[in-house]
Amino acid sequence: MVGLQRGRGRNWPKPYALLWRRRNDFETIKNEMIGEDMSTTNMTRRSFTKVAAAVGAALAATESVQLLEDADKAFAAQSVERVMHKTACHGCTNCCPVRVYTEDGKVVKIEGDPDGPLNKGGVCLKCLSQIQTLYSPRHVLHPMKRVGERGQNKWEAISWDEALDLAGEQIATAVKKFGPYSYWSARGGGGAYIEWETWGMDYTVGGCNSLASGACQCAMPRDFVSSTSVGFNCCLDMDNVDRFVGIVDNAEIDGKRRDDSERVFVIWGSQPSASKAAHGGHGLADARSNLGVKTVVIDPYMTADAVKADVWLPIRPGSDTALLLAWIRYIIDTKAYDEQFVKYWTNIPCLINPETKLPYRAEEVWPDYVNPAADAAGVYDTPAYVCFDARTNSVQPLPFSAPEASPVDPVPFTTANVNGVEAKTAGQIYWEEADPWTLDAAAKTCWLDADRIKEALDLYISADFGGVSGGVFSDHQECSSTAPLGMLAIDALLGRIETPLSAFQNHGPASLTADRPTARLGEASTSFARYGLGWTTGFTKEENDRKLDKVVEGWNEKGRDGEQMRRYFFQSRCDTLGANAHKGIHQWQTCAPKELRQAITTGEPYRPRVMYEMSGNKYAVMGPSLQWKDAFDQQDFVIQQYPNMTSFTIQSVDLFLPTTEWLEYDSYEAPGTHFNRHYARCAVTHLGETVNPFVSPYQVGKSVVEHLGAENCFDPDAFKQPFFESTEAARAAWAEQMGRSSWDEMLSDIDKRYTEVPLSQYMVYKQYEGIVSDGLPRGFATMSRKVEVYSEAMLRLARTGFPYMYPYEQPSCDDYSPICVFKEPTESPLTDTEYPLVITTGRLPHFHHGTMRHAPFIRELMPVPELRINPKTAAEYGIEHLDWVKITSRRGSSHARAYLTEGIAPGVLITERFWNPECFDDTQSSITPGFEECGYNVMSADEFQNPVFATNSYRAFTVKIEKSTRPERIWIESEQFAPFMPALRDEPVTKEVF
Repeated sequence: MVGLQRGRGRNWPKPYALLWRRRNDFETIKNEMIGEDMSTTNMTRRSFTKVAAAVGAALAATESVQLLEDADKAFAAQSVERVMHKTACHGCTNCCPVRVYTEDGKVVKIEGDPDGPLNKGGVCLKCLSQIQTLYSPRHVLHPMKRVGERGQNKWEAISWDEALDLAGEQIATAVKKFGPYSYWSARGGGGAYIEWETWGMDYTVGGCNSLASGACQCAMPRDFVSSTSVGFNCCLDMDNVDRFVGIVDNAEIDGKRRDDSERVFVIWGSQPSASKAAHGGHGLADARSNLGVKTVVIDPYMTADAVKADVWLPIRPGSDTALLLAWIRYIIDTKAYDEQFVKYWTNIPCLINPETKLPYRAEEVWPDYVNPAADAAGVYDTPAYVCFDARTNSVQPLPFSAPEASPVDPVPFTTANVNGVEAKTAGQIYWEEADPWTLDAAAKTCWLDADRIKEALDLYISADFGGVSGGVFSDHQECSSTAPLGMLAIDALLGRIETPLSAFQNHGPASLTADRPTARLGEASTSFARYGLGWTTGFTKEENDRKLDKVVEGWNEKGRDGEQMRRYFFQSRCDTLGANAHKGIHQWQTCAPKELRQAITTGEPYRPRVMYEMSGNKYAVMGPSLQWKDAFDQQDFVIQQYPNMTSFTIQSVDLFLPTTEWLEYDSYEAPGTHFNRHYARCAVTHLGETVNPFVSPYQVGKSVVEHLGAENCFDPDAFKQPFFESTEAARAAWAEQMGRSSWDEMLSDIDKRYTEVPLSQYMVYKQYEGIVSDGLPRGFATMSRKVEVYSEAMLRLARTGFPYMYPYEQPSCDDYSPICVFKEPTESPLTDTEYPLVITTGRLPHFHHGTMRHAPFIRELMPVPELRINPKTAAEYGIEHLDWVKITSRRGSSHARAYLTEGIAPGVLITERFWNPECFDDTQSSITPGFEECGYNVMSADEFQNPVFATNSYRAFTVKIEKSTRPERIWIESEQFAPFMPALRDEPVTKEVF
């Protein structure tokens, strides 16, 4: 039996005898006492010991404990060489460049790289605490097999050969017995270095379910809207900070100099200062102080960004689409919209066929019409639509052209007769939907002041440049598909597309196409394309068919039946759990969470049985957690790869594969960029037998094929596509992406471990106006070549699975709304008397999703979740500041400490997602997996979902509260976290296994 060593660093190899600092920064005090920076000084062990003794005496008054162990004289006389490394953090998705210092190969310090374009030397708590997570007693260094019952936390260390054989055998056995759908994979939810890649394992055996908790609930809905309606992936959030930081120069846009213009940024449910402090938070601070950017913050809680806002609107959780429609109505009614942009660069003037709900094509109305924008070669598709022309006061074709060359003057908001049928423009349909939402009506529904709404609107409308950043709030609610459509409508009406601060900004030379822009939608496109499925926007039907047929022919040449491969893949996509009702999940190739959970527990339509989890704590990041526990308990076998054991591991996992922390990790895969740079992550050290997370799935996949037989696999090479046989193979591939001859060649230039796009190519505004090879403006990579404020893609997706399923058609479901609409949340404080309070959640600078609850110094700062509550609401329940509170929904109960603040409205609550690894520490008299005690997602709901993306309600549901006591096993005092303190173990193996 192998236990995970614990303690206060008692086995830290000499000279690393730092034991327990409490809240004292030992190195800072030491340097102050000797009067110089030790990071640049060689010092003998003997002199170091003398200084340390003095420091120890100075710290005695602060209850410090022994800091150093005795060392032999020869060892003490040796000097210490401090080495500086450069890499990129992976505490979240933004890859901030950092400097890491080692002594004798051990990491002793992390600091931000001043050369970072956005963080500029800044890093956050998540980055600084990597030393604690790297050297944590919880960092598992060898493969572990469960030897007790699930939940007992009993493990045995085994070899990688045994672990891989066991994983391959379990997956292969399930596939042989129950078919390929019995295997499924999962990823996402924070700390998961694997994100899009799980499909490689799925398609090896012919499986169809991959659960991405960071898809339906994070960014995928916004990604779909931006990809289909604007033609590129920008997600409407803070990831591309450069769009509002901008480049201060004398360039003019529309006659306005960017360096002296009025700029306003709207932060709608986004928390850059918490979720991405050194990246988005730092960039936003620079924008405020250096560029004079003003901000409007729309958030139920007075966040760090709301404190600095020019206007803060503390909106009722779940009512956002009502406010979005009020903004749209106000912009239209006051004629504040950019008339030229709306007329010629959006589909707002397009007349909509009331029967199909799709925009009329000119050929539908005039069969003999000849489209002047048609490609004579039949490769690129630029449709002509129908509008009401103000010049002729009649219905006319609306071909794509530059505004000055347009044969018509389209009317954006009107109703017209088309071949005897009354038809409305897309703009008219939108205006009628928004018409009930006056400022007063929105104020009443959203619990806001109408004058403050108007103040925010007037500030934003009057700006020279602006943008709306939508956060994860909408990805956690039933409005996940409609809220981003509303944000798009606001900025499209104002012409804020591909302009400074715009949330919709294409980047880099790849966007400056010579031909009509095209787009293959979603991260899933690589695997859809592999099997000959999927429409590429911008190409004609003939060109799409030619490209897809070529894929089929390629399989035939390999000795496979290409058409059969394509049909199997299509059917497996239809059989993906939840994919018929929620077709938007194809965007990131996931399955619907609720439908997956129900299939496991009921066996209908089939039962997934063996799971490969490639991320962390599903119980912390998914809800309702107790129902998921029932499902996971019914799994035949669960494999997990991760650096440390979580609640999910203890409760549900049978085989644990240890992966590297980011200081041990090479990669160039992360999506985060810093302005015009993309940094490589470079391993600084390595512990035990931990494996690069891109390598272990390859080895598991190889084992599965060996056990199953290649002839019994759907695509026996699929697992090789996103993963790597070894770290060396991965390094070679990443070096090639960086334009380097080898990874070592890249490492040799310590100051340029990144790729860089010239600024002149990286930030090019109004790209849509540039003339391309067909003599027309570039436009956008959408069906219409315009910004599709009225989403044709939403309608086609519901009806056939287009564009993913082309050339086949998936069974239809109810139409998805092509515009922003308001729906009162299923659980509403307006009508719920049993659970009268509405709760939401947000992000903290301390943690990324479910990560780092085992980092002791962070837990000192944030030991348990806080329930922010207005003093008036607290008084109603007899709750005082820092009282323990029990929060209960219809799914379950959680606990938090009350934090009374006027920074949240009466009747609204906000708290964090949490879990408590101390609950299964071996110092406890009894253990639990630690997700129920303070687990927010015990309370969240999946019985009501967004119809497009299967988004569950992790926010804006109703609860009740009562005064309570601290749950058993929960730690809150600094001394209690001693078992989590860094403790190096004597590990002879410090090399890559594969």
